Amino acid sequence: MGIPMTNKAATRSKTKALHEERAASQSSILRGREPGGAPPTANGLSSARQVSRFEINWRNILVPVDFSPASRRGLQFAGSIAGSFASFLHLLHVIEPPVMPQWGYVHLALREAKLRRAAAQELKSWGSGTGLSPQLIAATEIRSGIARSEICQAAVEAAADLIVMASHGLGFQHALLGSTAERVVRGAPCHVLVIQDYSGRAGPTGPQVFSPRRLVLTTDFSTQSLSAFPYATALARKFGAAVTLLHVVPSHLPLELSQLGVVVREQRLLREAREQMSKTHEKHFQGDSLIQPVVLVGAPAHDICTTAKNLRADLIVMSTHGHTGLKHYLLGSVVENVLRHAPCPMLVIRQAMPDTPGRRKP
Repeated sequence: MGIPMTNKAATRSKTKALHEERAASQSSILRGREPGGAPPTANGLSSARQVSRFEINWRNILVPVDFSPASRRGLQFAGSIAGSFASFLHLLHVIEPPVMPQWGYVHLALREAKLRRAAAQELKSWGSGTGLSPQLIAATEIRSGIARSEICQAAVEAAADLIVMASHGLGFQHALLGSTAERVVRGAPCHVLVIQDYSGRAGPTGPQVFSPRRLVLTTDFSTQSLSAFPYATALARKFGAAVTLLHVVPSHLPLELSQLGVVVREQRLLREAREQMSKTHEKHFQGDSLIQPVVLVGAPAHDICTTAKNLRADLIVMSTHGHTGLKHYLLGSVVENVLRHAPCPMLVIRQAMPDTPGRRKP
């Protein structure tokens, strides 16, 4: 299995040695990455050449597990990605405090000790139970605290390039507390791949393999949204996938406009969006016929999910801006709404912004 995380310094040393050994054997896979090792930034994506040369380098993948069936699917996806990108997996289980503590602090300590023992025992068989090769697992860790905070902190400490986690969808608990996956996406220091929970509805069965053949890549034409372009094109090249480049013109009904005025305004916005899409397609993808541009008018989150469903997409790729507060409310809500209703896995590309001090740039 993996390495028990009882000594973080020893684990980091062991992980570093594993990385160096794996890197030597996988150097041919990693060749061709942008000079300097860093992905193109949104501001640096000035040409299709930069997008086409980019190679994904997901060396460290953090996989939060809660031992649910959805979490098992997430781990299977993570294992498949690790095999494709020469990555290491860091498994994390978080023991959250009870919502209503009872019987005093002594019993809380006993409760945590019992849960830690059970989790440690479960982790021993968790990787092998999903068919993962032991060589893929660099470390396992058990933490105590609020899941979203511990996941983000563990990602920082593990220098994670990607978090792969399951989403447990909607429901009563989601309405009260919000989705852990949503909150991780909001605060993660790196990119996040969210695997949807198909409990209670039709979905894929059997071992889960990450091999997308149909991608939906979204853009709002902002500089920040360009950060997702190189990842989508790199995945398309690696897996031979077709890409739908999607922009949705928001449909509004301002009170001060007549119905005719709304129609005229939407027609103007649609015309401008199509012109901008044509320029974007040519500038960043050189008019590649495998990148199919689509412009719609409607509710962005709803139409993104509907398009993905109609195309039977294997993956939605979106960027997030790393904002908090009002900026997050305005810019991040589309990402989170898509996350709640996406019919397939969703890759959220982190674009660091000035109002996120201290975060490691992905």
